[in-house]
Amino acid sequence: MNWLAEYFAQRTSPLTLSLWAHPPLVLGPDGPVAQPAYVLPYPGVQLALTPAHLVEAGNRRYELPAHYDAVQPLTMSAAGLPEGEPQFFREVTIYAPSRFNPDFLVTINGVFSFVPVFSSDGSPGFFGLSMDIAEESQPPSQMRLPWTFHGYISI
Repeated sequence: MNWLAEYFAQRTSPLTLSLWAHPPLVLGPDGPVAQPAYVLPYPGVQLALTPAHLVEAGNRRYELPAHYDAVQPLTMSAAGLPEGEPQFFREVTIYAPSRFNPDFLVTINGVFSFVPVFSSDGSPGFFGLSMDIAEESQPPSQMRLPWTFHGYISI
């Protein structure tokens, strides 16, 4: 079951999103090494609904899709990262299907985007894969593999 369809249909607001981001492996001296996961702190971050609306640009009209945006400020933690490390989660948005995107779309920091795949047991847990489009942010030792995201949505 795709819980987002139900939440968008009922205009449920706010939602709570728990999210984990797993970066790709890095090459260490003895082979691949897993990096620490980035985690939004328990119980997650609140997402507020913005309904679909029309905008005009010149003589054209566009309907922007409904979306949930993270309520600021976002705080996160990273398992095993030293203090002072830059914050990973800055923006999280979930878009409803529209003529711009045929399925629900989760975007993170304007860099990552993925279609959430929900758990087959009917729970509101999901996962997604996304490549880092900002190559300059990757260390040279990081493999060009997708990031893995795991999340859970609740009301």
